[in-house]
Amino acid sequence: MDRHLGILLLLAGASILINGLWALHADQAVQTSARGQLLFSENNLDTWGWIYTGTGAALIGVGLAVFWRAPWAVSLGMVAAGAAILVACLWLFTAYWPDALVSILLNGVVLYGLGAYGFETVGA
Repeated sequence: MDRHLGILLLLAGASILINGLWALHADQAVQTSARGQLLFSENNLDTWGWIYTGTGAALIGVGLAVFWRAPWAVSLGMVAAGAAILVACLWLFTAYWPDALVSILLNGVVLYGLGAYGFETVGA
């Protein structure tokens, strides 16, 4: 089961990392949408790009640690997945809501998997 949890963490981290790299690259091309502006930074995607890139890198690192059965990886993975859900919720009322919804759903599955099966598989 630890391989499945590691794969979920790697997928969630890769998804968020790709969104963060896109936000860093597309900062100049994005116009303010009619639906609303980005929370905390209006239409400056650099801030969100760095937040998403850091969160994605953390999830990828924790996913690798779950593969290696590190005991601290489950707790840190739950914290990182929860943080990723909160960050993605801030994007729900913008034009980027489909990416945010995918991130919320994927990290929700990660959070459930780590909570339900993580401690017994990594500790074994």
